[in-house]
Amino acid sequence: MVDANILVAAFLKDSTARRILTLSLIEFSAPTLLLEELERHLPSLRERAGLSARQSYELFRLLTGYVTTIAEDSLQPFWDEANEAMEGIDLRDAAYVAAALAIPCEGIWSDDLHLKAQGAVPCFTTRELVSMLRDEGLRF
Repeated sequence: MVDANILVAAFLKDSTARRILTLSLIEFSAPTLLLEELERHLPSLRERAGLSARQSYELFRLLTGYVTTIAEDSLQPFWDEANEAMEGIDLRDAAYVAAALAIPCEGIWSDDLHLKAQGAVPCFTTRELVSMLRDEGLRF
């Protein structure tokens, strides 16, 4: 599972996040709302990244092509548990927890410390993910 801050980081610059997304063998998933949110913010992200409209669209398509979306109706059975896990933390991120509960996955890749504070599913920062990938022999 991947959250919005990772895709934003990958969009804004050629970074570790972009390399992990595009070069690793990990299958990434996210709730559909993540892609909708990124698309809504594409004009401001494009400006921040210094890209043309065409470049930003191509990069958006490239990065989101590495992410399988999970439909809202698939999250429905897990909303209560996800909301409970995120209560008092940040309910706006409950969709990521619900998505991680809805499909088989190792956890959530996020540099958002709010997500690490919940206890329903594991959450890995980029640094932690890099360490785990290196332990598995992947070099990038």
